[in-house]
Amino acid sequence: MKQNKAFTLAEMLIAVLMISIALVVMAPVMTKKAKEPPPQVKIIEGSQSLPVGAIILWYGEQVPDGWAECSGQSIDTQGFEDLAANVSQYQYLPDLNQIFQNTQTNLKWIIRVKN
Repeated sequence: MKQNKAFTLAEMLIAVLMISIALVVMAPVMTKKAKEPPPQVKIIEGSQSLPVGAIILWYGEQVPDGWAECSGQSIDTQGFEDLAANVSQYQYLPDLNQIFQNTQTNLKWIIRVKN
């Protein structure tokens, strides 16, 4: 009959020591935080050629000037004059941001409202 081998106290201490060393070595890598914030997204030259009413997917906390979130707001409000002139058949912006509902990623649909 085969006997099960039990680990000795010395073998267990060596295993715990090896795991501890591995954790100490890996801890800085696993918990490394960004040393500098990510670069700010800039509107590149040429994006101004997008027409009023163009809808794009945007990543960031702040919506750039001349753009608005697609959150179902009324078009006839102040600030949407250019858009209202171009898409007079609509009264509200589409509510595309309901698709995501993820505030952790700062991903949102935006629409160009001004030239």
